[in-house]
Amino acid sequence: MTSKESRENAAANAVVTYLDVVFGVVMTARRWDDGSKDRMHDFYVEGDGRKIALEVTTIADGQRVGRDVRWSREAPDGWVKIDGLTGCWIVHHEGYAEAVDVVRAIRTNLPRLEALGVLHVDARSWQQHMFGPDILHPLGYEQTRALGLVGVLWANCVADASEALLNDCGGEAQVLRGFGINRPVDRNLPATVIDEQLRRPNLHRSDVEKLLAVEDATARHLWMWVELSEGLAMIRSFETEGLPEAELDADGIDGVWLGRCPAPDLVAGQVWLRGQGWSVFSVARDEVVAS
Repeated sequence: MTSKESRENAAANAVVTYLDVVFGVVMTARRWDDGSKDRMHDFYVEGDGRKIALEVTTIADGQRVGRDVRWSREAPDGWVKIDGLTGCWIVHHEGYAEAVDVVRAIRTNLPRLEALGVLHVDARSWQQHMFGPDILHPLGYEQTRALGLVGVLWANCVADASEALLNDCGGEAQVLRGFGINRPVDRNLPATVIDEQLRRPNLHRSDVEKLLAVEDATARHLWMWVELSEGLAMIRSFETEGLPEAELDADGIDGVWLGRCPAPDLVAGQVWLRGQGWSVFSVARDEVVAS
């Protein structure tokens, strides 16, 4: 079973476990997409006369997912080892540039900044000096500019780092990637993001059309993993503002699930069900589904 199939099965079983309680009947998941033809939805979830078509996806476009995979390869767990660096650095990146370009810039410029004694940079500040003569450029200007051009927002060397921290993390940078960081926290932000995602052809409009094409379902549900990109802003909104008050504007879709794995054996998140609104779920992770 592939990693994709494991994630899809975990989503389907989370839906089943939650709906068992909501409907008061035993529900089962059955994989439907067997690869025999295009545009098949992933599962049927069935029980007591209900037949729910379920499609599982990730709340990001394919390019963004691929970019995240490459980030995981270039900076495992967000850490970058850097020759010539002594301290432990934290770097905040806007999230959209390719990992290889950002990591190369970090490895080239952080040691130079550290050698200059520049241990904190707001990488966007270089623009205010760009038209001034070279003699007036601040210390570390060229390095700051190079970082800013690949999307680094700021970089800090950890001040007064303990000996234990330096032993563990000295010569490394922790890169924090902040998709959507400029979007304000808003109780209805998750609903807004979902509405945007469902309408855009390069995001999830095709998933909606796939579900709407199902003719024998009593309901149509879309599962969206939110562990990437805009998911960070959505999770922050849920944690600080609570569940949205707004309904989803999703004609033909009866349920939208926002899932993540806060622990290896757990699937949790939020769900919107037509006629019932928003609620929270948390269930044990199960990756076995009947074909």
